[in-house]
Amino acid sequence: MNVLLSSIAKNDIRLLMRVFNAEKENMGMDFLEDLKVTIGEILQNKKNHETRHNEITVNTMQNFPVNIHYIFEDHENLLVTAIFKI
Repeated sequence: MNVLLSSIAKNDIRLLMRVFNAEKENMGMDFLEDLKVTIGEILQNKKNHETRHNEITVNTMQNFPVNIHYIFEDHENLLVTAIFKI
């Protein structure tokens, strides 16, 4: 499955990395690694559950106060639309 990032999501990631790095050195890289793990879990859970296509879903990261907003566009593409700090 392809993981696509909207331009908004890319900007959100850059901003959140700066925010977390300001809180603690290298915390931005920890956030990025945890984001990759969380997206992998979203993909894994999609295989185990029926997913509605073209509906925005929100997943909260476990180790960071961040929500990931995403859409399964079809059986081949996961589009991350935005990433918000909560």
